[in-house]
Amino acid sequence: MKLLVFLMVAAINVQAYAQYDGAYLDPLYKNMVHPKVVKNNNKGLESSDTLSVVEKMTPVRSQQSRGTCSIFSAIAMLEGMLVINGKMDTDVDLSEEYLEYTVVRNKTSDGSNSWSNFNALRRYGVPTEATLPYEGQNWESSPFLPMAKQRCGHLEGNSQKSCLIVHRDPALLGMTDEQILDEDKPFYDPEFVAARTEATQFKNDYIKYSSTSYSLWSTAQVKQLLQKGIPVTLGIEFFYGAWNHRKADEFGIGRSAENWAKGIVGHPEPGSVDLEKSKENPAGHSVLVVGYDDTKIVETTVKMKDGTTKTFTYRGVYYFKNSWGTSSFGVNAEIEGESKPGYGMIVQKHAHQHGSFYYMPLMK
Repeated sequence: MKLLVFLMVAAINVQAYAQYDGAYLDPLYKNMVHPKVVKNNNKGLESSDTLSVVEKMTPVRSQQSRGTCSIFSAIAMLEGMLVINGKMDTDVDLSEEYLEYTVVRNKTSDGSNSWSNFNALRRYGVPTEATLPYEGQNWESSPFLPMAKQRCGHLEGNSQKSCLIVHRDPALLGMTDEQILDEDKPFYDPEFVAARTEATQFKNDYIKYSSTSYSLWSTAQVKQLLQKGIPVTLGIEFFYGAWNHRKADEFGIGRSAENWAKGIVGHPEPGSVDLEKSKENPAGHSVLVVGYDDTKIVETTVKMKDGTTKTFTYRGVYYFKNSWGTSSFGVNAEIEGESKPGYGMIVQKHAHQHGSFYYMPLMK
């Protein structure tokens, strides 16, 4: 009997861990521009110095149970660019919570994209994590949490739904400090006032762009930036089997626990179960690309619609920093032989066919 109880508890714990591995997604991105693939004929440029870029990155963080991956990739890029430009050290920690609020407020569904995020940073700035900490719980699924009731209980309809998504009254941004600091009002929020003040000062001091164009139109542009040690964001249509995501088994696609742990992302091949089932359950994901290697070989095993499994070999990968923490996806990830938990590699074929690349033109 004790053994049975132990096994039941263990099973519950495994299931709970699987559901809280941080691997939450955005809705499917719209208006993606897949890059023109330009063959690299220049010897000596088959790969970038990925590790030198990783050294300038802030720690891998976790979005926990919220669909905020593009928010995290944008903040990771801003933090990285500030370090690369010599403005900050790698201990800089900026507020994903504030960027999520400024971008998604007034919407009734979560999810953003690099364009919207870069624009919001330019317009509103961002405070530090210490001033406005990230709250990893999904209030939409838990609207009766004490903090959710406190901040959103006075609202109704779409305003309340938006509040539950961004964790604050969506009207705050348009109010004066005096209005928000009225203790008799249900939206009283001194923490937000402090965050907004700091964000504005941070914007004035550090966030100046040399251009308002963010899209990268070709793989040559992407790799030229990576060669210069400048990271880029990648927004991509999500395929559960290619990523070995926990829902791949639920959808009958199948997954490789080993590749999940190594952070290896394959490709949804034509005729695969992944290509069909993932499109029936559309989603998007965003990561920060920190390097590439055109010579890296990756093999994956793919379940086909005819019931067979096939092994595919790919040449060329992009290395990326993810936002799913360091203890699940990519826990055994390596870059050039060095352990980099929380990072991963995606085959270039998948990134080119289903993704869009973006660059934050932050001035030095």
